[in-house]
Amino acid sequence: MTNTVRDFSISVRATVSYQRALAKLREALKRHGFETLCELPLDRELERKIGLHPQHCTVFVVWSPFHAYAAVLSDRDGGLLVPFNLCVARDGSSTFIAVMNHGALSPNGAPLGLQMLVRLLTDKIHEVLVEAAMSPAPGQYRQARVTDACS
Repeated sequence: MTNTVRDFSISVRATVSYQRALAKLREALKRHGFETLCELPLDRELERKIGLHPQHCTVFVVWSPFHAYAAVLSDRDGGLLVPFNLCVARDGSSTFIAVMNHGALSPNGAPLGLQMLVRLLTDKIHEVLVEAAMSPAPGQYRQARVTDACS
């Protein structure tokens, strides 16, 4: 598994197929308390709407009602953090899972509650990405963590 942290996104290269990554992402999101509001098969929509045939790509719009409530309590602009998008995309023989890097968007001048919430959500999403991207050993999950090493 390869991970990348950029100014605007955090992504992992999955060790599982595109379809398996979608299924594992759905499971991991539920396990970590996130709800999927929308699952947009972007490749099918682009083909249907404008006739393009991109590689497989699905966008998930997810949120956590509890964390959304905490965000708007912390700051009037806190609702901008939730819901948020994850993208599962096939790139050649690889599958990538990416999410917006909210940590890069949260300035130090933001209310402390909002800063703490961003850190908590970033940690939870790291766990979701790792679970969705890795192929577990038979009968068990391997624990791993995405690091904050920039590339």
